[in-house]
Amino acid sequence: MAEFSLPKNSKVGVGKTYKAPAGAKRVKEFKVYRWNPDDGKNPTTDTYEIDLDACGPMVLDAIIKIKNEIDSSLTFRRSCREGICGSC
Repeated sequence: MAEFSLPKNSKVGVGKTYKAPAGAKRVKEFKVYRWNPDDGKNPTTDTYEIDLDACGPMVLDAIIKIKNEIDSSLTFRRSCREGICGSC
């Protein structure tokens, strides 16, 4: 596993906020911790509001929706839906 060290005296700041579309009835807020070790800036937390009626039932569905439709800069690792753990 990789080890990272945050900048000295760093504090998590408020990042970008992406609101749910107007008229969304079942909205869930997802907060994503973002940090780039190469730019020397403090980490931030971006907030995404997702309409659950326009998304699948799993958290992974929401993360994929965020990446595909809202913020293509979001990256994540996954090996879900490969039948390993049996949760899906």
